[in-house]
Amino acid sequence: MKKQAYNGLVAASLAALVLVSGCGGQAPGQGPAEVNSYKITATDTNVQESFNGTVLAQNSIAIRANVSGRVVEKYVKGGDTVKAGQALYRLDGRQYEANLASAQANAARSSAAYQNSQVDLQRYQTLANEDAIARQTLDTQASVAAQNRAALEAMEAQIRIAENNLQDTVVYAPFDGTLEMDDVDLGTFVTAGQTALVTLNSTDPVYVQFSMSEAEYLEYKKAHRSVDGEVELKLSNGEIYGTYDDNHKIMSTIKGHIVEAAKNLDNGTGQLILKAAFPNPNHMLLPNMYASVITSGETIQGAILVPTRALLQVLDKTFVMVIRDGKVEQVPVTTSGTSGKYTIIRPSKDGKGLKVGDEIVVDGLTKAKNGAEVHATLLTKEDIEKGN
Repeated sequence: MKKQAYNGLVAASLAALVLVSGCGGQAPGQGPAEVNSYKITATDTNVQESFNGTVLAQNSIAIRANVSGRVVEKYVKGGDTVKAGQALYRLDGRQYEANLASAQANAARSSAAYQNSQVDLQRYQTLANEDAIARQTLDTQASVAAQNRAALEAMEAQIRIAENNLQDTVVYAPFDGTLEMDDVDLGTFVTAGQTALVTLNSTDPVYVQFSMSEAEYLEYKKAHRSVDGEVELKLSNGEIYGTYDDNHKIMSTIKGHIVEAAKNLDNGTGQLILKAAFPNPNHMLLPNMYASVITSGETIQGAILVPTRALLQVLDKTFVMVIRDGKVEQVPVTTSGTSGKYTIIRPSKDGKGLKVGDEIVVDGLTKAKNGAEVHATLLTKEDIEKGN
C-alpha cells in the first residue's frame, strides 16, 4: 500500500517537472505567434513632457443671500447652466416690504417737519431783518431746520437700505457658469451671509492645475525663456483635447497657456505648482476631471521614435521586442519624453540598442516571449497614428 502511494507521488512529481519545463517556451506543434509590428524611423523631434493635472473652475463660489428669509421660489436646479444676472432664488420678502413702507412713512414725517422748519426760518429771517426779533431766535430756528434736514436725510438712507434688502430677496448669478448639485430646497430658511444656496463654477475658460519637479522645471526653462508657454491637454481616455467632426475625428487641437506659476517650490512635495488656462466652449472639461498637460521642450535631431504602446515596462526598466530573423529579442531602452503617440528613445552608448529600420512588436506583446517565433503584420505610420 505504501509502495503504491510512493509510486503515485513520483509520477505526479515527474508530470509537474514536465509542465514547468514547458512554461515560457513555444508549445510543440504551435505556429508562430501573430503580432503587429512597426519599422522604426528617425526624425527631428520636439520633446514633449506630460504632467498629471486636475481641471479647476477659474471662479467657484458658494452663493449666499444678503438677507435672511425662507426660500419661497426656486428658479433653477443643480447642474443647470446659468448666465450672469439670471435669477436663482427668491426669499420671503414680506418683512422687507413692511420695513420699506415704515421707512417711507418716517421719511414723509421728517420731510414735513423739515418743510415747516424752513417756512419758519424764512419768516424769522424777515422779522430779523426788520429788527422785530432777537438774533438768537433766528439762530435757534436755523439750527432746528438743520436738524430736521439731517433727520430727513437719515430717513431717506433708511429707505435705500430697505429697498436694497427687498431687492436682495431675489438672488442672482454673479457670472456665467454651471451650478453644482448642492442646491437647497424650497422652504429652507436662509441666514444672511451664512447659508450657502448653491455653488456656482465658471465653465469657459477653465484652469488645469499641475506640478513639475525641480529637475523638470530646469529642463523646461532650457527650452523656454519664461514659464508661460503654449500647452496641450490629454484627456483621461488618451485623446488630445480639441474639436471633433461628426465621425469623432479630431479637426484641431485646442491649446492652452500657462497663466500662473508659484514663485517657490512646495515645502511638502518639492514640486512647482502651475496653472494653465484652456478655452472650454463646449463645456467638455468639468471641474475635478483628471487630464495631462503636455509641454514642448528641446528639439532632438534625428530622434528615434517608437510607438508608445510598443514599450514594455518591467520593474524600473523599459524594453521593446525587436524581431530579428523571425524571432523576438528583448532590447532595453532609455526613453526621453514623448511626441504625439510616440516615445523618443535615446541612443545607446554601446551601439547595441535600437536602430533605424529595426522591426519591433507593437501589438501582441503578451504572446511575443523572448526568443519566440512570430508572424508579423507590418503597420504603417498612418495605422499607428489612427490607433489601428
